[in-house]
Amino acid sequence: MEGIEAASPERERRLLRIHRPLLLAIYIGEAAAGALGFAWNRYHLILGTVTSRQRAYLAVPAAILATSLVYIARSVFREWRVDARRLAVTVALNAVPMIVALSGGELCARLLTSGTALGPAINGVVLLPKSWTAVRARNLALLEKAPAKISYFVADTLLGWTVGPDRRSTDGIYTSSAEGIRTAEPGTRYASQHVRTTIAVIGDSYAFGLEVPFADTWGARLQQSLGPEFRVLNFGVDGYGVDQAYLRYQRDVRPWHPALTIFSFIEHDLYRSMSVYNFLTFPEWGFPFSKPRFALASGTLELLNVPLASFVSLARERAVGDLPYLDFEPAFHTSEWVWRWYDHSQLVRFVASRFPPYYPDNPRADRKTELRVNLALFAGFAHAAPGEGTVPLIVYLPSRGDYSGQDRSEKDSLLAGLERSGVHYENLTDCLRAAGGERLFIPGHPHYAPSGNAVVSSCLVPVVRSLLRAAAN
Repeated sequence: MEGIEAASPERERRLLRIHRPLLLAIYIGEAAAGALGFAWNRYHLILGTVTSRQRAYLAVPAAILATSLVYIARSVFREWRVDARRLAVTVALNAVPMIVALSGGELCARLLTSGTALGPAINGVVLLPKSWTAVRARNLALLEKAPAKISYFVADTLLGWTVGPDRRSTDGIYTSSAEGIRTAEPGTRYASQHVRTTIAVIGDSYAFGLEVPFADTWGARLQQSLGPEFRVLNFGVDGYGVDQAYLRYQRDVRPWHPALTIFSFIEHDLYRSMSVYNFLTFPEWGFPFSKPRFALASGTLELLNVPLASFVSLARERAVGDLPYLDFEPAFHTSEWVWRWYDHSQLVRFVASRFPPYYPDNPRADRKTELRVNLALFAGFAHAAPGEGTVPLIVYLPSRGDYSGQDRSEKDSLLAGLERSGVHYENLTDCLRAAGGERLFIPGHPHYAPSGNAVVSSCLVPVVRSLLRAAAN
């Protein structure tokens, strides 16, 4: 008995011994495998164009993993023959904490997952893969309930959506005339009004005057500044790209024979021209509509997908991949919609969604194509308008990012292209900067405050008067 008792502490020490270098190598190998998996998920789709730094993100953890695996294999083989118990303790000291950590992470991920309008999300990150079933259900519900931000819209087979006639939004801020033009009160009939000079405004939410009453829009202020002999018709529509504004001019503005048409845009409108399905490109907007898409064929604009299908019709498709013209949609990536075995883990889904892959440029919707298509749209407007009796005025409206250091190279390239083509434009960035810059925007929102709209109007008044005088002479 005494011999057994004396041997017990020694046996316990042997059982608790660990192979520290092996344990460290296992942890290093696991960390390298995780880093390699992360880098592979980020960059494997663009392997042909990765930078030297991105190649290092792949090569360094791969080299560390390979080295660790060689050392681990040699150590395990040797340790198995010499001291199997020590090997078992070493492996357990790695496996148990890893299992506890991963299980805890998975539990936290599941507890933190919440349902959102865009699908399950963790801390604001919508989880991949996306679900066509969820997208269909959400957008069909939007069509049925029509929340305030789309309650004054109607679906349109050419434009995707437009302001409906005689509408009032459910929050009461926005109203439209009998012709589907923004106005102060529903019931207005612009066609019955007779004025000397009509000016039309086309563009997106910055032209429409989102988040402010009609009287505070820059179009209404422009009319007030010009005088009673002028009428400014606001054909702006929230969410429009350059392409939709161009088509709205062609179909809805020309019959009014305006003396001058102001075609306003922000930089983001250039990207919008590449979209086919608004509910895929900008799901956070909650616009259950498709939109028109132009392409260039031998230098000529070609409208691809009109008449547009309604979302009710599109929702009949069994899979998102069955939607037409997806190869022209910059926001669609097949891999984001494919369910894989490891997506059963909410933790994996969160990491993959928080750091999604870099996708190769879509040659039908890359920046070069975006520039060419938008240049052709603006040039088409500028060259056709004078023959239709209207003076064309292209106006760049700065958004908040123009004053906060955001990249504006896409806008710069477009304006440079217009200048090379001899197309006149007005860039209001400096004019608004001199009047206050970022202070002209609604706090916490992207659009102009009443003061910002007033400055836009004051910047445009002399330009409009000058152009109209020149046209009259």
